Amino acid sequence: MVNSSTYRLVMGILVGVGLSFFSVYFYNMMDLISQIQSYTQTNIVKAVAIAIGSNFRFDFVSVWTGTPTTLGFFIPQLIVWIVLGYFSGTIAKGAKRGIMASFLVIVIVFVIWLLLSIFSQVDLMAIFSGSQLIFTLGGFLVSLAGGLAGGIAGGYISGPYEGI
Repeated sequence: MVNSSTYRLVMGILVGVGLSFFSVYFYNMMDLISQIQSYTQTNIVKAVAIAIGSNFRFDFVSVWTGTPTTLGFFIPQLIVWIVLGYFSGTIAKGAKRGIMASFLVIVIVFVIWLLLSIFSQVDLMAIFSGSQLIFTLGGFLVSLAGGLAGGIAGGYISGPYEGI
């Protein structure tokens, strides 16, 4: 029999994945809205892939290798992943479960983005080769840094996990 703590973990993951579909719009709306509107009439799968892929759009590596600015460090994607991790961790309850929930949200959203990119016929070799590879890995590092930090904070603040 499944206890209520498993439901909390699953619900935290579902809320995080659900919010990730439109979370970057809250912080970075103007850059993406025209692209998504143009694809909505012709290819809805590509529009959704762009919306989800926008969560991984910032290159975290370039912040440390280039000349970072204060505004450049506080990027919308990092803030989004902190908020998503916080919500997932708060619902899952407990620091360890918050980390687990936020990590699973990151992995599930990344897999959904890849699958939708395949179905919308995006050239994945272009995303994962050459100079784009650093950009893609940098975006994934942003999601890991922000999501895990938010998951730890949300899980810790919500209190310890009470197993039955």
